[in-house]
Amino acid sequence: MEAHGDRNWLRGDPSWWRLPSTSPVPRMRPSEVIFPEEFTTPEAESRFGWERQRMRPLAWTVLKPLAWSPFFLIASVIPLLFTGSTPDDQAVSGSLFIISWLLLILPVANARNNQPTSDDSLLALPVDWFSISLGLIFFIFHIEYSPILGWLSYAIFWVAFFRSIKMISDVFSVPPARIILPIDRESWNSTDLSSDWVVTEKIWKNGQIAVAHLGSGKLTLHGMSRGNTNFMSLSYICRFGFVQDCLFVNNPESEGIFKLLREFPVTSSEVEWPANLIIFDEEE
Repeated sequence: MEAHGDRNWLRGDPSWWRLPSTSPVPRMRPSEVIFPEEFTTPEAESRFGWERQRMRPLAWTVLKPLAWSPFFLIASVIPLLFTGSTPDDQAVSGSLFIISWLLLILPVANARNNQPTSDDSLLALPVDWFSISLGLIFFIFHIEYSPILGWLSYAIFWVAFFRSIKMISDVFSVPPARIILPIDRESWNSTDLSSDWVVTEKIWKNGQIAVAHLGSGKLTLHGMSRGNTNFMSLSYICRFGFVQDCLFVNNPESEGIFKLLREFPVTSSEVEWPANLIIFDEEE
């Protein structure tokens, strides 16, 4: 999710990092990488070029419900161990089990959907769908064949839980951000892109214009608008569909990203950043 208000739109809301509301967020945060030297970046005397736009860290909306998920997964087995302690042991156990997985899946899906330019495929979420499916198969078999298969199913669901946590941690390892440039929409022509790009729109428009696949992720080019200014954005989308900072030391596709950026046909533009959207530190 983007920061509210013009002042924090690029650097992010200070509250995301527990900074006082009056404290400006630094232009560069730890582990962020500077732009390739081919790219022009804004300066106080010349507000032209590319700039990073940070998004809300995922931990804000995911960690708290995620912390409750294992509690309900553990609680789901208690009515089956102490039978007769509830009006309907099977229903209570099943409800607690479903709640445990909803607490993991829904906040992650919601956090991803709130990111501009992210993917929306349910199966792409950082969830171990294979182990979950396997656990469901053993659960169904235990009804027909043996209760032992039910406990095996429960063990497989714990494997799925821990593997999902590992996947979510991989997403958290690179913060969400994209790089954007104010642009004259009439000047853009997608045919200027290299053969690494799959073009979806030949002219500028709001939405996806082109995509370049990188390993298990992809770099996407989008058009966007704010106020009376048109922009283009470059976002790295990881294999789980989340936006991750393409200029970050932990990004697994950094080498491929920098290759694409150095070959990108637009390193600056003649459109100046609106003064209300961009701030500079005193030393700049």
